[in-house]
Amino acid sequence: MENKKKFDVTTLGSTMLRLSVPPGERLETAPCFQVHTAGSESNTMVALSRMGKQCAWVSKLCDNALGQRIVHDIRGYNVDVAGVVWENKGRNESFFVEYGAKPRKINVIYDRENAAVSTIAPGQIDRAFILNTRIFHGTGIFPALSQTCCTTLTEIMKAARQAGVVTSFDVNFRKGLWSEERAARTLDPFMGLSDLIFITREDALDLFGHKGSPQDVVTAVFNRFSPKICIVTLGNEGGIAYDGDTMWETRAYDVEAVDRLGAGDSFTAGFLCGFLENNVAKGMAYASAMAALKLGIKGDYFTSGRREVEALLTRDPGREVGR
Repeated sequence: MENKKKFDVTTLGSTMLRLSVPPGERLETAPCFQVHTAGSESNTMVALSRMGKQCAWVSKLCDNALGQRIVHDIRGYNVDVAGVVWENKGRNESFFVEYGAKPRKINVIYDRENAAVSTIAPGQIDRAFILNTRIFHGTGIFPALSQTCCTTLTEIMKAARQAGVVTSFDVNFRKGLWSEERAARTLDPFMGLSDLIFITREDALDLFGHKGSPQDVVTAVFNRFSPKICIVTLGNEGGIAYDGDTMWETRAYDVEAVDRLGAGDSFTAGFLCGFLENNVAKGMAYASAMAALKLGIKGDYFTSGRREVEALLTRDPGREVGR
């Protein structure tokens, strides 16, 4: 992709304060919490920035210490936050995480009601800033937060298409935010506005009824929404992409998972990195490698970099010690 824009990727999204208890502790009884910031859109921008891309994150925050903490963290990874809208009243979002050892699952409790971001309106967004980019990336989390969030993201994605900006959309269904029926109904138009669609195999089934082999699922989603490329993530089986003619598959890695949150966003970032470099096959390889590396990092943010990603892609699988 030719670069005549200030940013490689920009996004409009929501980032929360993340409070997690150490592994083995319960939210109900834990004496302390580990604090990070996290949000699908900012996770993706941070990962892309770590791969050397110029990125921007736009949102609306309450101007207090917690809002400043969120911005400070994202800016610290060289992501531009100049487009953030500040509000003097309201509150910022947070969520709580408990890591469950098998057979328990990860337990997440959201605290997002009446947050400043839920009041964002189209007129508050600096469109010249957010569209000065090669790719605009959105997710299915943002429309779930409020009707104004849904309307704002719709207008920005339409404006991006009209401006010739590539539109990217990660379905990212969250059962804690809305029902499958409402999500499918609301997200359908966003997927129709998207040049690049990211969806998990589970979401393709639960929201749109597509099932079968990975090849069947990616073909069904592609035919339904007609993007330039559809990417289906397959968890511990890797992922598959399809553009109507060619399919690209990527494997998963054998990993020791330290923190599973944010791995999907790192996968998305890896693909977008390769796409920006006009190499879909490399994007799929980056996606799988970045997701694997993220699983070994505490917090939602990908704090590896291109050198480590490239090293993983070329590493002798028989050597565990890097020397």
